[in-house]
Order: sequence, then structure tokens, then C-alpha cells
Amino acid sequence: MILTERKKQGVLLLFAGFLFFASSQNAWASLPQKTILILFPYESNTPGFIHFDTSFRSSLTAKTDYYFEFYVECLDLARFPDARYHAKLIDFFHEKYGKLKIDLIVATLRQSLEFFNAYGRSFLPETPVILYEQDRRFLDDRTSMQNVVSLIGHLDMEGTLDLALRLQPDVRNVFVVSGASRHDQSAEAIAREAFRGFENRVRLSYLSGLPMDELIQRVSQLPEHSMLFYLSILQDGNGQTFKSPEALALLSPEANAPIYSVSETYMGSGILGGNLISHSAHGARAAQTALRILAGEKPENVQMPEESGNRYVFDARLLEHWGIDEEKLPPGADVRYRKFSIWNKYRWQIIAVFLILIFQALRISALAISLRKQRRTDLALRNAERKYRTLADFNYDWEYWTAPDGRLLYVSPSCERITGYSSRQFTEDPALFHEIVVPEDRQLWDGHHHDHQTALEFRVIQFRIRTRVGDMRWIEHACIPVIDDRDQFQGFRASNRDITERKKAELEVQLHREELAHIARITTLGELATSLAHEINQPLTAIRCNAEAALRFLSSHSPNLEEVRQILDDIINDDTRAGEVIRRIRTLVKKEHSQHSPVDLNESVRETIALVRNTSVLPGLKIMTELDHELPAVRGDAVQLQQVTLNLLMNAVDAIKRAPAASRKVVVKTTLWDDQTAVVMVRDSGEGIEKDVMERLFEPFYTTKGEGLGMGLSISRSIIKAHGGRIWADNNREGGATFFFTLPLEGRQQP
Repeated sequence: MILTERKKQGVLLLFAGFLFFASSQNAWASLPQKTILILFPYESNTPGFIHFDTSFRSSLTAKTDYYFEFYVECLDLARFPDARYHAKLIDFFHEKYGKLKIDLIVATLRQSLEFFNAYGRSFLPETPVILYEQDRRFLDDRTSMQNVVSLIGHLDMEGTLDLALRLQPDVRNVFVVSGASRHDQSAEAIAREAFRGFENRVRLSYLSGLPMDELIQRVSQLPEHSMLFYLSILQDGNGQTFKSPEALALLSPEANAPIYSVSETYMGSGILGGNLISHSAHGARAAQTALRILAGEKPENVQMPEESGNRYVFDARLLEHWGIDEEKLPPGADVRYRKFSIWNKYRWQIIAVFLILIFQALRISALAISLRKQRRTDLALRNAERKYRTLADFNYDWEYWTAPDGRLLYVSPSCERITGYSSRQFTEDPALFHEIVVPEDRQLWDGHHHDHQTALEFRVIQFRIRTRVGDMRWIEHACIPVIDDRDQFQGFRASNRDITERKKAELEVQLHREELAHIARITTLGELATSLAHEINQPLTAIRCNAEAALRFLSSHSPNLEEVRQILDDIINDDTRAGEVIRRIRTLVKKEHSQHSPVDLNESVRETIALVRNTSVLPGLKIMTELDHELPAVRGDAVQLQQVTLNLLMNAVDAIKRAPAASRKVVVKTTLWDDQTAVVMVRDSGEGIEKDVMERLFEPFYTTKGEGLGMGLSISRSIIKAHGGRIWADNNREGGATFFFTLPLEGRQQP
């Protein structure tokens, strides 16, 4: 009876919940729907945008006038500034939003509005726009403001710097920090204008557009009586992109001067404080403006006064660190990250307890001190022995210790897991270690054993052993001499790690690299297929014609044998010509494991040029050589090195396609780079390489061609790196570009 009653109550609760959910859904469904598209020019997880977006949405959804549907697009324009990306992005937006009714667009920052004006007006021509910009000085007079309501904040650079100088009147140097992106440069230009009035008070220096490593070094070595004023870093001088608070977080731990700024999003990342703009406050203002526009008010009739939304905010930890008294701060300043201090709250109670504890501790110490002295030495010895014994016994690696005379003092139990032999077997038979080393590696082991006995220094080698069950394992052996406090040699401590799986993985990587290089060679020859067929067909046709002519001569009553002999010579020459083409193709097509041997770079270049020159259909193409005939041989895989040269030649020919026929020239040069290294240079007369393309030339799958996978240069870099060299490109002063790759000379150590 009780269970039945409870079931009834449960059913009633479920039914009531269902009615509430259904009524809530009906209530939302009855509201008019408004669709809002929010545009942000950078990455989605930028803190300032998150604060603005969260405040904007929460302010709107708190109203019950509409049911809102939000779409957010973070354009990532800083990392992808090229027009092709913009075109693909707008095609995607057109497909995504072309059939939707967008009631309002919120463009955060000027770059979002410029992008929308340039690309989005074509399919959303009448949609009203709210522009939020941090400061009017960021706006460009050329930016179209048609059908746009502007919400403008204010970056109080002047007020923050003035306050900083009042808080730290001994400051003589102000270093202004900014990045290399377009936004960073705009912020720097605003700061330069804003700080003109301070030039007679302090010395202003601008650390702008520097690589991050150099910037970190600079801010760590500032002179005394200095401060930093952080603006923005979205990109450094090397082209590396950042979220501005993350860049600040890299600088602040190294800076030897306090940092001020103008945005609340930098709090907690290392700034001391300032008169900071609040993106959350402006998000709420944007929501109020949105409600007016969605209610039918025309954008041109919406007049929004400029409100800074700024407030004084400071970091209590940094105020204390730099010795700045909070009493000097402006009235009403928001001081964050205060440390909770038990001492300040319970000072006298703590002092009383502390005195009592000291008194008790003195009494106890007097009674225990003699006993401690007796036990301390024995306990320390036992603990030390137990600690080191436990560490060695349970180490995953196989450890052993030797005496100065070579005797094994200790072998860890891990040796049995790796070799199959117990620690006792190694201790009883010291020669066992030498016996399990495979015969091919014993000379390496013997040389190492002799060296480390005579030269007391840390050594690492790799070799193979044969386990008790016959398996082969790779071992990485490291040993270090033990020297006591009196500089006396006490033996060696050695560690042996099983790296068999790592070696297998390295082999698989090498096989995959060779497979990818082979595929790339096949692809390159595929691009030359038509030309190669023509190159082979020419001598075959000549052979047939000469053979038919020889038959006619031999069929006559008195054949001219001299003519027949000349025809047969021509047939042999044509056959040799066709065979040479086929030999070059087979060399590149055949699939073999990488084999390093002495390679004549000049001969490799000649063969590759012959293949490209004979198969190229580019009118006016001149391939010239400047070969160092005294160039020593290099060590490498001949096929892979020829593949690199072929790829660079094909790229060079492609680069001069748009050049006039009379100036289509490619020069291949070989010479010594230094006494250890040879270099190959492939120079073209094309248009050169753009800066943004240069930075990504060797990335996998990056290409500027209409066809191809973009793997040629990436594979070439892998091949050259595996040979101990390097590859790079530079633009020529007279036009065009030059690709370089270096290789170690035969018998020389890699540089």
C-alpha cells in the first residue's frame, strides 16, 4: 500500500515537470525570434572578446522581448591575412547565411567591419550593424559607416601614464611595448601621439615589432628608474602570432620594471594596473543598442554617446612587489588579488600561542637532545642505504655499480626483465655482460669500456645484446664515474635502458619517409609524362625510319654498304639516346632502401638537368650551370639527392613561366660552402617569393600552385635534414629567387 502511494506521487511529479517544460517551450516559441551574427577578427578564445560576448548575450537573454539565436564567427584574420583565405571564408559565409534572415550584425573592432564591408554587403546589404571599437583613434576615415551604429570606448593611455608617474615619481624611462601586426602598429601610432605631452618629463622608447625572444631579453635588462607600458602583441617580429594576454604573460615574469596598460583583460597576466577599459561594460551597452535597433529604430537615428567604461584597477600582489602604497591610488580604485593574511587578523593570539610553543619546545628539547644525538647518525645511515637501495631495486632501467678495480658491487633486479639473466648470474660471472653483446657490436663495447676506464667522464653508447631466449634487444648504456669528497675515484655507476621499441619506431619513420619520397618522385615524373613520352618517341621514330631505309638499300641490286653502315650508326646513336632517357627514369622510379655512398654532386646535377631540359616544353628556357669541377664528393643517397635537385629545378621552371621568353633562365651552381660542406644553388629569373609565402615554403601541404599536393619542398627538407644538411631560399636583388641546400663532404663530420 505504501509503495503504491509513492508510485502515485512519483507519477504526479513527473507529469508536473513535463507540463512545466512544455509550457516553457511554448512560451519561448510564442516570442518573436531575432537572429544576431557576431563577428570578431581574431581567434575565438581571446579573453577580451569572451568578456564582451558573454556580457552582450547575458544582457540580451535577460530580456523577455525576443527569443534570440546567436551566430559567432571568429575570422582569424591576424594568422591568415591573404585574400585567398578571405575569398574562401566569404564563400563559406554565403553558403551558411545566404538563406538565413540575419536581423543584426555586431562587428567587434574595425577589422570586422572592414571585412564585412568588403565581402558581406553582397548578400546582407540591408542588415544593420553595431560596431564596437576600443578607441575612436583606431577608426579609418575611409571605412564606410553606412547603416552602422558605433559604440566607441576610450583607451586612456595619457591618464594611465600620468597616474603611473605620480605613483612612481622617480621613473625616468618609459618603454612602450607593441607587436608587429596591423592592430599592434595602430596602437603604437596612437600611443606615440598620446605621449607627446610627456616627452619633457620622461624618456620614451618604443619596443615594437621585435621577435619574442629578443623582447623578453630587452625587458629583463631595463635600466633603473624605468617602467613598461604594454599596448598589444598579436604578432611578433618573426611572424609568430599570439593572444595579447598570453604574450604579456611571457614578458611579465622576466621584466625588471613594473608594467602598466589600458585593458582590463590584462589583469592577472602581469600588469600592475591603470585606468582600464572594460569590455564587459561595453558588451552591456551593445545589448541596449541592439534592443533599440531590433525594435525598429533606424541606425542613423541611434545616437550613442562615447563612454569610456574605464575604471582604475590594480593588482595588490604587484603593488606590494614594487613597493607602491595603496594610499596613493585614486579614490574608489579596485584592488584585486589581495592576499588573505592570518597574521593581520590574529596577530596577538598567534604571538601568545607562539610563546607558549617556544617554552614547551625548549623543555622538550632539553630532555630529548641527548637521545637524538645518539640515534641521528645510525638513522641517517639506515635511511640513506634504504633510499638508494629501493631506488635502484625498483628502477625500470637495469643499473649496476662497479668498484675501481672493475668488480660488480651491485646489479639491479631489472636486468632479468631485460636480458633473462638474474643479477646473481652477472655478479658471479662478470664476463657475462661481454658475452651477451652481439658480435657485431663487441668492438664498440670494448672501445667504450677501455675509454671510460682511462677517461673519467660521462659516456653514452647504444648497442645490441642477445637475451637468454635468443631475442635481440637494443640497449642505451650510460655510465658516470663516482668521485668522493677527497677526489678519490670510487668506481662507476651505470644505467642500461631497453630502447628496442624506440629503435623500431625510428626504423618505421625512416621507411615511411622513404615511401613518401618515392611517391613524390613518381608524382614528379607523372607531371613530365607527356614530355618524356615525346623524348623517347623521337629516337624510336628515327630508328624505324633508318631501319626502313637500310632495308631499301639492301634490296637494291648493288647496295651501297657505306650508306647502310652510316644508317646503322644512326640507329645505334638513337638507341643510346632512348636508353639514356629510360635509364634516368628508372633511376628515379626504382624503390630501394636509402643507401649512403660517395656521390658526385656535379654528375647528379648534370643528369637531372638533362632530364628537365629534354622534357621541358617552355619556349626560350635556358638552363645554365656553374659547376665547381674540383668539388669533393659528398656522402648520401644518390637517388634522393637527385630528387631534391629535380624538385628545385621543376619549381624554378614553374617560377619563370610568366617571364618573357628571352629572359627565362635557370642557373644551377655547385661550390664549397666551407671546408666541411658543399652547397647546391638553383637560381631563377622569375618574380621572387612573397614574404608570407617565404615563411611557409617548407610546410607540408602548403602550395601556391593551382595543382599539386605541396609536399615537394617539405620532402626535400626531410631528405636534406636526414643527410645532415639544411635547405633554405632567398630572393635575388635583381629579381627571382635562389634555393640553397648544403651537404657534408665525404669523410667529414657533419657541421
